[in-house]
Amino acid sequence: MFKNKVFISITIFSVLMFLTALIKTQTRIIEKNIYSYQFKISELENNLYEAQLEYFYLSSPENLSKKILEYSDDEYKSINFSKIYFSIEDFKKDQRKTSKKVINDKKIQKK
Repeated sequence: MFKNKVFISITIFSVLMFLTALIKTQTRIIEKNIYSYQFKISELENNLYEAQLEYFYLSSPENLSKKILEYSDDEYKSINFSKIYFSIEDFKKDQRKTSKKVINDKKIQKK
């Protein structure tokens, strides 16, 4: 009876120690993966920041005007602010308005 209790206790203790070691190993692997992904994300964010900075510089109105004057013989005019869409939603709203007018005109013509 005493031997059974000791055997069961040692077995349970061994199983728990094995599970603890297994979980600890898996946790280390997951932490290493997280660290490597965090490093990759920080590199990509840095690349994105540099690309945005370069885009903003190259697409600035002053820089574009200089390049146009330097490489083109054409003369360009400024666009009125009323023709510029500040967001895609504004453009979509305007397109819906014009398409509804066309549809209504077709219905009127059919009658």
